[in-house]
Amino acid sequence: MSSNLIIETETAIASFSLDGGCITAYALKRNRIYDILRPYQQNSTPPFSPLNAASFPLIPYSNRIKNGKFSFKNQSYQLALNFTDHPHSIHGNAWQNPWRVKDHKEDKTVLEYDYKAKDIKSGDWPFDFYAVQTFSLTETDLTQHISVTNTSNSLIPVGLGMHPYFPKRKNTHLKANTPNVWITDHTCLPQKRVTCPEHWDLRQNPLVEALECDNQFEPWDGKAEILWPEDSVSVELNASKNLNRLVVYAPKNEDFFCVEPTSHITDALNPASKGMSLEDTGIDVLGPLETIEGWMTFKITAEF
Repeated sequence: MSSNLIIETETAIASFSLDGGCITAYALKRNRIYDILRPYQQNSTPPFSPLNAASFPLIPYSNRIKNGKFSFKNQSYQLALNFTDHPHSIHGNAWQNPWRVKDHKEDKTVLEYDYKAKDIKSGDWPFDFYAVQTFSLTETDLTQHISVTNTSNSLIPVGLGMHPYFPKRKNTHLKANTPNVWITDHTCLPQKRVTCPEHWDLRQNPLVEALECDNQFEPWDGKAEILWPEDSVSVELNASKNLNRLVVYAPKNEDFFCVEPTSHITDALNPASKGMSLEDTGIDVLGPLETIEGWMTFKITAEF
């Protein structure tokens, strides 16, 4: 893992890696260390993997692009399939590339990623952009702010998201005000948006263990609550208004789950397949030097 940057207050600590601009840990440190996010999972092999991190950024898009193919402004593009043997491109490219430190203080760190597109045949993301992540601790609460600026000479499509991993402890609950869910195929591509069935109704504060899903919920009002009742700890997750969709990944027989604020639907760059316009999907189209921003805050209530 590249240099592990640390920020802390009297009551919390967080660390970050320049590999992928990831959060590697976020924990309370009152009478004992208590992980709010799943800390980095070190494998026996040395290469750093953002998939083992506590969270990583979803830039310049979240989730999947079908077969890595999309069209924009009458130009077709083929992206590399960047997720092992998965048939689609996933989560953009910022999580798989090195970031730089722009600023660092005791309770705040700022990372930057200046991306220059390569030849269209390379399979890399075809548009230049500049991204900045700012992480700050206020007592126990961590805030992540992301901005993405179009540094090309033409219009570009951009989406945002965050991919935090939470520990799945005994009787963990998740609550969020979101009425609809996208039903997916076996490769997690959205097929149909429906009213949440009872077992996926996040408004009812379900047990995470019972969810067993990898689906996107919308619209979302930007507020969710994760509760660990056995430990009298809860997380109020708040996100900016443009991050108005929520991906919940709660795999069976794992000790983690993910609650991912996102600005657009899955496979948003292929809107026609869902009978939508690009604007309807939540993707932003930025002109030269225009910027999109989004933020997420973890507000902690805890008894020790």
